[in-house]
Amino acid sequence: MPQHDSITHVIISDMSWHLIGSSTDGKLDIVLVPPTVVTIGRVSECSVHLTQKQVSRLHAEIHWAPGIGREQGHWRIRDLGSSKGTHLNGVKLTPHREVRICHADVLEIAPWKFKVEGPASDKTVSEFSPTVIEEPDAEGEYVAVSAVQSPADLAQGMLVRLLEASEEFSKAEDESAVGHASVESLSSATGFANVAFLREGADPQSFRVIAHKGAIIGARGELQVSRSLIKRSRNGIYVHRSGPSAGATLDASLALLAIRQAICVPVEAGKMFFGWIYLDNRTGSGSESHEPEAVRFAAAVARLAGLSLSNIERGLMQKRFDLEKQELFGGTMLALIATIDSKDPYTRGHSLRVSEYAMMLARAAELPEEHIEQARVCGLVHDIGKMYVPDAILRKPTQLDEAEFALIREHPENGRRILEQTPQMRDLLPGVVEHHERWDGSGYPYKLKGEKISRLGRVLCIADCFDAMTSARFYRPARSIESVRIEIEKCLGTHFDPDLGRIFLSIREADLAAAMVIGAPATGDLKVS
Repeated sequence: MPQHDSITHVIISDMSWHLIGSSTDGKLDIVLVPPTVVTIGRVSECSVHLTQKQVSRLHAEIHWAPGIGREQGHWRIRDLGSSKGTHLNGVKLTPHREVRICHADVLEIAPWKFKVEGPASDKTVSEFSPTVIEEPDAEGEYVAVSAVQSPADLAQGMLVRLLEASEEFSKAEDESAVGHASVESLSSATGFANVAFLREGADPQSFRVIAHKGAIIGARGELQVSRSLIKRSRNGIYVHRSGPSAGATLDASLALLAIRQAICVPVEAGKMFFGWIYLDNRTGSGSESHEPEAVRFAAAVARLAGLSLSNIERGLMQKRFDLEKQELFGGTMLALIATIDSKDPYTRGHSLRVSEYAMMLARAAELPEEHIEQARVCGLVHDIGKMYVPDAILRKPTQLDEAEFALIREHPENGRRILEQTPQMRDLLPGVVEHHERWDGSGYPYKLKGEKISRLGRVLCIADCFDAMTSARFYRPARSIESVRIEIEKCLGTHFDPDLGRIFLSIREADLAAAMVIGAPATGDLKVS
């Protein structure tokens, strides 16, 4: 890729993802097209060749992860052990650890910052091209506020407003809530007629309006603010005062908006820049606002807004990391399940189907969402102890003798031993250990009876038996749903919990039939050599 002394455009598609990059050396617009692998670094072989010394030779890699099942595909980034690090939304990535990237993320590979742009359909916030207003840098027209006094110096009324705003910030879950809390507090406390919370748009000439009051947006949807004031306040607070000495220097566009007073404050937290708080008064919009108090209050609100947005960003990143762990854990479980299924072609897909039936039963029983999820995951791993059962026994085409069946009966306890070292699985152990216990106490391994069997174990027992009876075996064909429902009804109070059994029987036959095909082997797979 050439030196970046001017913007470089790559072919753009409406459904493409883009990295919109900027640095002191220029700008980049990089398209991401599945299943491309994009490497970023200083060596010329990289897909994105960045020449600055801060960039490592092989700095980072971005690749497409196809969706699995109902999950949509997504892009993932991995730092390749770079010396200066790769930051995503202000959080430094752990080297060689992958994480997904999402629309509106900010990716930093110093000195470059890239804004992640998803497909057009993913963008939900409008972008406005501002009215271009270039005020001359006349003496006295701009006042840079290098230090803001303590919020304790605010007037009592403003302190009350600040406390109210702080409460709203603490409850905010997204940038929209932060923006509206900022605008409401600023509008009511400072008396400025026009107030906005702005963030950067897709290019330097546009802004996203998160929240606003007053004459911020014109009749044609144009953003009516002082562009140069916003631009100059990127690194500090700026105040514009209009007066007789400055009037002659104002250009036509500023005169058109008739701005008498304006304050612009950057919203930041640490190294993260989130946008601007903008306030102005114009001719005909009321009296002058008390500027020193308004500046102090705006600075305090900007500080609270920055901290709130920083916490939200970190919370979102933590959720993303948690999702990565969950997907890694789930992938590991699916790999183990596939290993179990490969030992016996007749039970292929059994764990997936039991998981589905257990989840259906838990939901029909109106159990809490947490317990429904436990039933789902427990269904996946309930037979993991069969890893210790010899293949010859699992595949035996004739009836098992007592010694062989004794080995089969060990699989619940083997499953417990496998899973008990994993903290996330400990709540599932009762279901794994007790899914072969029976309501009348004739089951195994502990001959538990009635409600001494955990509810999870009773749920799994019904789900496991339903799949066993509706699946083919070496020694018998699969039974119909109707005949199995009759069998379950006969065994209520002996094999099965009568209450949970009746709830299972209330599940629509069509729903059960839809789950029966999950992971089912093809007819040819059932042949044994």
